[in-house]
Formats: sequence, structure tokens, C-alpha cells
Amino acid sequence: MIQQTIQIGNSVGVIIPKNVLEENKIKVGDKIQVDVSPVKSVRKTAKDAVSPELLMWLDGFNKRYKDALQELASK
Repeated sequence: MIQQTIQIGNSVGVIIPKNVLEENKIKVGDKIQVDVSPVKSVRKTAKDAVSPELLMWLDGFNKRYKDALQELASK
């Protein structure tokens, strides 16, 4: 999932969408692991744009079928 950083006082944070919190049973105060890799800016045309909903669906799909996808990739 790609999220944009936001200013929170003297800190910087990201918003975790509600459905992602619910799917992963994350509550305020929980410790989570975050993998960080900056997204390189690429100029996109309207035709190349991908909706945030599709990206979120793909993220859920990858989490749900992670083991099966890794097994297929190893063949």
C-alpha cells in the first residue's frame, strides 16, 4: 500500500486506512512492523493511474495468498 506522509506536530506520520486496521485487527497502541521504501515519483497519465481501491485489494490478496504465491514463485 502506498501512503503519503503527513505532518503531525514536530513529527511525520502516515494514515492507516480503517479497513486495513480492521482486516489486521490493529488497535491504537498496538506495535506493528512497517517496511519503508520511498516511492519514486513517476509522471502518470490518466490511463496509467491505478486506483487506491485496487492497490488495497491487491495488498489484501497478497497477504491472504502469500504462502501459495511464494510456492508458485519457487517453481
